Formats: sequence, C-alpha cells, structure tokens
Amino acid sequence: MNPTAQAVLLVLCASLMNAAYALPMKLNKKWEWEHSWFAFSILGEAVVPTLIALLTVPALWSTYASVSWGTLAAMALFGAGWGVSMVFFGLALTRLGLAITFAVSLGTSAAVGALTPLISQHSDQLMTRQGAFILLGVLIIVLGVALCGVAGRSRESVQTSDGPQRSYWRGWLYAFISGILGSMLNLGLAFGGSIQRAAQEHGASLAMMSNAVWLPCLYAGFLPGAIYCFLQMRKKGNVSKLQLPGTWYYWLAAASMGVLWFGSIILYSISTVKLGDLGTSIGWPLFLASIVIASTVFGVLAGEWKNTGRRPIQIMVLGVGCLVVAIAVLSYASSRQPNPKHSMAWPVQNARVLQG
Repeated sequence: MNPTAQAVLLVLCASLMNAAYALPMKLNKKWEWEHSWFAFSILGEAVVPTLIALLTVPALWSTYASVSWGTLAAMALFGAGWGVSMVFFGLALTRLGLAITFAVSLGTSAAVGALTPLISQHSDQLMTRQGAFILLGVLIIVLGVALCGVAGRSRESVQTSDGPQRSYWRGWLYAFISGILGSMLNLGLAFGGSIQRAAQEHGASLAMMSNAVWLPCLYAGFLPGAIYCFLQMRKKGNVSKLQLPGTWYYWLAAASMGVLWFGSIILYSISTVKLGDLGTSIGWPLFLASIVIASTVFGVLAGEWKNTGRRPIQIMVLGVGCLVVAIAVLSYASSRQPNPKHSMAWPVQNARVLQG
C-alpha cells in the first residue's frame, strides 16, 4: 500500500474514532451527564493523553524543562479556553445528540477559524479571489448549520407533542458557543513550535512530537469540565453516585472515550506526515467531512432519529452536505495562500480536530 493510500485510511479511521468518542457515555445508565463528563474530563482529557505522551515522547518532562515558562503559560491559557468549550459541547450532546451537536459545533468552528485570521490579519485580502472563496465557504457553513437546526427542530416537533422544547434551543446555543471557543486548543498547537522542537531534540519522531504540545494545554483544559461537573453534583447532592455498586466499568468507558478522542488526533497527525505537502489540502477536508458524516450515521444508529419520518433526516443530510462542500471550499482557499509563512489558513486546517 502506497503512502497516500495509507494516509487516507488513517484519516478515515481517525474520523470514525473522533465521531464515536462520546458513544461510551450511553453505557452509563446509572449516572447523570455530570458524572460521565467528570470521569471523562479526568481520565479522557488528562490521564490517557499523559500515558500516551509518556509512551511516544522520550524524556517528556525534560522537554518541558527546556521550554520557557511564558510558552507553557500560553499553552495553559489556550487549554483553559478550550476546556470551557468542551463543557458546552458535553451539555449540547445531552440535548441534541451526536449528529446535530457535531454538525453545529464543527461547522461553527470552521467558520470562525476561517474568518478570524482573514479579518484580523489579512483584511486587505477580503476582496481577492481567495477572500471570496473563504467568504463563500463561511456562507455555505451558515446555511448548513441553519439547516441542521431546522432538522433538529423538525425532529423535536415529531418526537414531542408540544413542539421543540426550550432545552433543544439551549443545546443548540451550547453547540454554537462550543464551536466558537473550540479552536483555542489549536492556538496552542500554532504557538507550540518550541515544544515540538524540544521534543524532537529529545528523540521524539516527527509524527509524535505534537503529543508533547497537548499536555500543557490539556492539564489546564480538563479543569473547567471537572470543576463544573463536580459543582453540579454537589448542587444536586448526587456525588455519591460516582461510587454506586456495579458502576466500576463506567470509569473504563470514560477512559475509552479518551483513547478514541486522543487517538484520533494522533492518527490524523501521522496521516499528514505521510501526505507531505498535500497533508492540509487533502487530509484535513477528508478528516473534517468524515467526522460530520460519521457522527450523523452514529446518531441514526443510536436511535436519535427514530420514528421521526423522512423529512427531518432529509433536511439533516442536506445540512451535512452543505458543511462538507463548505469544508472543501475553505480547504481550497487555504491551498491558494501564496506565502505559507503567513497563512490565514491554519485555523481552518485545525478547526475542530480536538473537540469532535
């Protein structure tokens, strides 16, 4: 199998893992959402990535000792912002399900990732051909996200006698906010070059050096979720549910979420190395589009669209199709950047790897 075929296969596997990482939560029948997300915040976002980093980055702690405190502080700041987005993402999942949460959150993040650098750093290119493609991609994303919202509203109207509940609209807002904040972790990757270089100097491979960047971000990022969920448990007086008899494997489910989630990032990183210069122009749109499609399929298989009729699903498929087209348009615009050192495209290329 040639390197390109290997890379495509890795991307597809990574997208399936990323789209499925929240499914183990459905096994935790005796826990509320805050219990499952508390366990995932600790095990999935901190413990599992630490173990993987220790196995893949030689002299990991020595790597951080050779990096400035300012860089590590910046990583922690970006990670904390991303951690807040993960709380909103988890809250949205309980109200919207996999398909709509992933579509709205991922689509919003891609749009924000495209517009932010264009407006703040390259406003002079708004009227260029590249700027036009980016604006077109963002408009298609807005249409796709809106269609996903309409699909969800139509589904709720069928499943409940009194139409969409307030919790649905709250969930849609949570997914939207999550999408806006979600690219914070990717800022950590963008500014973590010194950590990557230090990891390489200590023996890390090109494919695995990014694993060293994630930990300073994730250590700050898991705290908002863990603290919020613990406060929710205290408020409801159900902290003791964490120790209910017969729930020991719930913690394994949380750890498996971390394996799926962090593992998808690693596989995607490896695929971009195999693709070489084509990594961002081919690998990323395939990865992002596959996550949206896979999460929609998993949502259907999980029964989120059961007994809703054909119309809500048709609208959802149309919305997902718009997002896939928009991702392709934005990736094409990214590939047209003449000066890679000052590319406006990095947030588009990394808009949602780390959240869903």
